[in-house]
Amino acid sequence: MRGFHAGGPPSHRHHRSDFGVEEEETKGARLPVLRLIGYLKPYKWQALTAFLLSVIIQAAQLAPPMIIGWIVDLAAGKGLLLRLNLMLILLAGAFLLSAILSGVKTFILGRLGQKIIHDLRTDTYNNLQRLSLGYYDNTQTGAIMSRVTNDVNEVERVIVEGTDTFTVAVITLLGIIIILFKLNFKMALAASIPIPILSAITFIIMRRAHRIYRQVRKDLGDMNAILQDNISGIREIKSFTQEDYEERRFAAKSSNYLLSNMKAIRLWSSFFPQIMFFSSIGTVLVLWYGGRSTMIYGTPTPGEIVAFLFYLNLFYMPVRQLNMFNHMLQHARAASERIFEIIDAEPAIADAKDAVNLPEPVKGEVSFKNVYFSYKKGEVVLKDITFTAKQGEKIALVGPTGAGKSTIAGLIPRFYEADSGTIAIDGTDVKKIRLNNLSGNIGIVAQEPFLFNGTIFENIAYGKRSASMEEVTAAAKAANAHQFIAALPNGYENEVGERGIKLSVGEKQRIAIARALLKNPPILILDEATSSVDVHTESLIQEAVERLISSRTAFIIAHRLSTIRKADRILVIDGGRIAEEGTHESLLKEGQIYRNLYKIQWQAHGRKKENQNNSEPGLFT
Repeated sequence: MRGFHAGGPPSHRHHRSDFGVEEEETKGARLPVLRLIGYLKPYKWQALTAFLLSVIIQAAQLAPPMIIGWIVDLAAGKGLLLRLNLMLILLAGAFLLSAILSGVKTFILGRLGQKIIHDLRTDTYNNLQRLSLGYYDNTQTGAIMSRVTNDVNEVERVIVEGTDTFTVAVITLLGIIIILFKLNFKMALAASIPIPILSAITFIIMRRAHRIYRQVRKDLGDMNAILQDNISGIREIKSFTQEDYEERRFAAKSSNYLLSNMKAIRLWSSFFPQIMFFSSIGTVLVLWYGGRSTMIYGTPTPGEIVAFLFYLNLFYMPVRQLNMFNHMLQHARAASERIFEIIDAEPAIADAKDAVNLPEPVKGEVSFKNVYFSYKKGEVVLKDITFTAKQGEKIALVGPTGAGKSTIAGLIPRFYEADSGTIAIDGTDVKKIRLNNLSGNIGIVAQEPFLFNGTIFENIAYGKRSASMEEVTAAAKAANAHQFIAALPNGYENEVGERGIKLSVGEKQRIAIARALLKNPPILILDEATSSVDVHTESLIQEAVERLISSRTAFIIAHRLSTIRKADRILVIDGGRIAEEGTHESLLKEGQIYRNLYKIQWQAHGRKKENQNNSEPGLFT
């Protein structure tokens, strides 16, 4: 059913995304870093504690060079031994304090990082639940998964590790600048000569890096999308012996990801040597000026030069840290744009401000009045659809493939929005009904029922999470599923596997029918699927279907003649219009399209096969 799962036509509200598929409209794709920092707000006390620890740790790490300078001067002269011992104890104390507090800070930041990952991933996932089906029709699953996993991790890294790196670097840089100029003003000026060059290099690299990392994130999403498709379709790949083709396809995507990463590696491999070289120039200039000054004037002392060089080494360390932070930031900027495109995406279909619940009890009368619909602007799929399904009436939707049957069914629960016209339930426009209430009153059994990776009990009870074992068992019995479930090793607690792979097609179909029976909705949409099962299983499913649609308003996208004959009314859809309408008998007499399709199917299957199998041939696919 194209209207009920990914793969349908794109909605006119979509545009091209950065990973090559169409998405819902998004706002604010390019975002300031401040928005990422906002994820720290709920944990401001933990973040503040980590900040204060960073200040103390950096203060403790800035003390040793000064102490070492004093020790050198004491050792070079004839200083008191007691003072030397005190300096050594003070030095060891500074190292110990720094080590202990660093461990505490690492724990706090680690816990903070995990909480932020949780919040960011939850925000992303929650909005994915709100988005309309059109988004999923046109967005690859692997690309979405890449955003929820890989991109979230990159953003968390810059929020926690990057913020700490930036904070430490700034504190250290400011502290060292003050100390250097206080120790020796002229040597500090000499050490500052490479700074403008380093700043210019950083600015140039930053602009190039962002473009490269956007491509890296895109290529990673494309590769994950291929991986997801291949794993989901592994049986089709093997049945059509397309392993070599898929290997080449994945290799191509992986090569693109490799090439974009190599661009980033080349960029940074040329960047860091420049940083290291120009940082070293500062050390050379200090040694040149300080050495000459000591030889000529006797100042600064050897201990002061040693202390200055230690601080100078520490001075270039935060410069390198800031460049590392910039590296993380470029990754995170590209990742955050992709994440917030999901978080900021508005659902194409949402509750109206004055939305209401359907009046109880819900009768289930459904009416279409002059409904037009198009997936893409200018390409009309449904044209002037008008009919009314009365309470408890069984409506069969038949017609050639692509005529619009599934689209009509998909408009009832507002999976898609009609371009014009009115769709009403019990006289209330579906646009004015709360989406949860609307969905709660409609049951759907798809042609290819989806089962979640869990137990049979969990899958049947999915539409009613509070259901008891007795209720689930009763629904399974009504769906003719209890017998095969009871024969399984763990009964209702038996795992069905991913997408129900451990069950046969007929078993999955009966589980889906049981799920709909347990939900007990007044309106039912059924895409009948019995053509791929044996005669015995087909009869069990047909019997379950009869129980399912009994006393409910049912829309049946029909494939079996037996179902069509029992329908109260048949709508023949052709070219997006209701071409013919009536009962099976009346349409055979008066309906040209229906009669022609019937003859084609009858000739294809043969009267003899129908009589032998005691079942009707498939009518429309």
